[in-house]
Order: sequence, then structure tokens, then C-alpha cells
Amino acid sequence: MKKISILLALCIFFISLHAQKNDSPDEKYDTVLTKKGETKIGSVTEITDDAVRFIHKGETLTYTLKKADLVKIIFSSGRVENINDPVNNDSNNAVPKTEHHNKAAIAPFSFLNNQQGGDREMGYKIQSECYNFLSSKATAISIQDPATTNALLGKAGVTLDNFRNYTMAEICDILGVEYIVKGTVTSNMTNTSTSENATYNSKSSGSSGKTSTNKSSSGTVNSSSTTQQDFKTSVLMEIYTDDGKKIFGQDRTSFWTSVDAYKAALQYLLKKTPIYGK
Repeated sequence: MKKISILLALCIFFISLHAQKNDSPDEKYDTVLTKKGETKIGSVTEITDDAVRFIHKGETLTYTLKKADLVKIIFSSGRVENINDPVNNDSNNAVPKTEHHNKAAIAPFSFLNNQQGGDREMGYKIQSECYNFLSSKATAISIQDPATTNALLGKAGVTLDNFRNYTMAEICDILGVEYIVKGTVTSNMTNTSTSENATYNSKSSGSSGKTSTNKSSSGTVNSSSTTQQDFKTSVLMEIYTDDGKKIFGQDRTSFWTSVDAYKAALQYLLKKTPIYGK
């Protein structure tokens, strides 16, 4: 019985040790990006002329991925191997760089709420608001409509999740523009206050005569409360050219505390950009 207990304890120890090794935060994995916008994390075991052998993180089964469906591989060492250039390998999407001149696009913004993951739809909303303001002021530059921008990014396999895996020069090539505007809006709730309001409605009744008048009054008290939330909002905006050069980068904290305080900071930064009114 004692031997069985010892063997069982040893088994538990080695299983725990193996699990810790597999879950080690220092362990690095390869990343495979597909044309469908998928991001696969695991280990690339073999690359052939037309396929990539791949094992997903935490699994043992080997999958065969067609090279025609892949965009690039980012190895754990940091080396990047481009499998298919989403622009140059597709003649229908390729836009000669000479046609980029004086064209700009706005990428969907990142929106962080209370230091947590962002609201994607809010990011698209801010992208449209930025376009509406900038397109009405830019005179010499053509601002690409966000619907076109998002469609081109989607066709090239660029998503909000893997956007950072592309250089800004690559994004400009995909969109066929000279400038790309990107940014992040951070909104953190700082205070919640409640105010009480009370109103008194009175009623009076009485009788009058030649010598005396008796009056009485009664009423009701109506109360209500109003809750107000204050936010600290900041906007970070950056602009890159189609050769990957960063030509603008500033952040602005809004003076206002309302939930849409980012709008004032957004317009302030847009007025500071080199493409505003150009």
C-alpha cells in the first residue's frame, strides 16, 4: 500500500512538472497569419514548396496548412517570413505607388474603456467621425471613405487582432494611399455623483365671508435624483507615410469630463496634423 502511494505521488509530481513546463510564460511560439484574418499560435515543424506543417499551442496533432491560404509566419525568434504579400501577389488589389500621392486613409481606432479591452464598434465610430471632420477640411488631399478602407483591409486579411503584425508601409500599399492615420482613445471613469431634487406641490382651500376667512393648505413632495458620471479621456494620434516614416504623433487629454469628450481632443489633434487643410 505504501509503495502504491509513493508511485501515485511521483506520478502527480511529474504530471505537474510537465504542465508547468508547457505553460511556462517564457516559452515562445510561432505565429501564422492567414488570408482569412486568422492568427494561429503554435509551432511550425516543416515548410515545403506548397504547405506548412503546424502544431497548435497545447496540442500534439500536426496540421497541414496550404501556403496559398497564408500571409506570413512570425517565428518565435522574431524572424518574419512572408508567404504571400496581400498586395503584390494579387494583381487585382495592387496599386502602383505612384498612385498613392495625396491620398490618405484612416484606420479603425482602438478604444480602451476603463483600461480594459476596447469596444470595436466604438473604434469604427471614431474612425467615421475622424473622416467626417478631416474630409471637410482637407483640400489638396483625398481622404478615403472608411467603408472602402475597411473592405480593402478585410480582403487582404488584415483585422483588428492582427493589425500590429503589418508595417504601416504595408498598410498604405494595401489601401493605395500615401498617408495612414491611426489612433487610440482611452476613456476612464473617474467619479460618479448623485444629486437629489425635491419639489413641493401645494393645494389650498377655504371659505370667505363678510367678517372672516379660513384657509388651509396641503400638498405633496416630489423627489428625484440625477446620477452623473465623469470620465478622463485622452486621444493618441499617429500618421505614417507609405514608406513607413512617422510624420506625426501626439496625444491630447480632453478638458471635458463627458462620455463623448474625446471629440474635442480628436478635432484638436487633427488640426495639428500636417494633412489638415493641405
